[in-house]
Amino acid sequence: MLRIIVPVLLLIGTASALFTASELEVVKRLCNNILDRKPVLIAGFVRLIFHDCVGGCDGCVDLNLENWNGDRPNAGLATSISVLNGKYVELQQTVNISRADFWATCSVEALERARFLATNDMSKSLNISMLYGRADCILELTTTNADRFPNPRAGLAETLAWCNNTFNFNSTWCVAILGAHTLGQARPSASGFRGPWVADARHLDNAYFQDLRDKRWLQVNRKTVADPRWQFQARGQSMFMMLNADMCLLRDIQPDSAGR
Repeated sequence: MLRIIVPVLLLIGTASALFTASELEVVKRLCNNILDRKPVLIAGFVRLIFHDCVGGCDGCVDLNLENWNGDRPNAGLATSISVLNGKYVELQQTVNISRADFWATCSVEALERARFLATNDMSKSLNISMLYGRADCILELTTTNADRFPNPRAGLAETLAWCNNTFNFNSTWCVAILGAHTLGQARPSASGFRGPWVADARHLDNAYFQDLRDKRWLQVNRKTVADPRWQFQARGQSMFMMLNADMCLLRDIQPDSAGR
């Protein structure tokens, strides 16, 4: 059985806690109240902290950011940001916590919820912990270069280089972080790609790695010739997909700039 490892350095701050254990419980309870009402946000919170940390883990994400080919890496995060920021306004009245730490705490609670929902016993053995002390950005929007985000059209060399250059991940950690694709799905309105990676997009387990290994995959263009989105779909189960950045972990693919 494969074992998923979640690299949590994305969630590690630079200072000790600035609030009491009881105040932290208030924060966690608020996060879980949100997830109780809107479990669909499990994947959104996890994706949000990843994208926030590409820009510095500072509680600011530019939803209008575009890269060289017109992709908007942060598209689709508006709902998660709106929900968290709305609750953060209430939270500030009782707990002295930065918005960045609040986002990170809720993302950890989302991961905990996802692994609890999973049936894989090995995934339930994870022990997620974090430090606090992240500082919020001064401006509402960051100036992060969109090209700093991972290229979903890339092959193995570019994917591993991105992990190393951005987070100092070795190849093992890079493979592990891609396992977070077991949560959520790609949406045409956001990335232009389409579909979930696995059958249950709320479970943090090994399904991503198992499906990548076991299913038969065929690359197709799910958009247009002028603006292609080449992705792999499972034969006989076309609703499931893998990006080049996923498939390169298994196959020696050599995609062109369009991802084909």
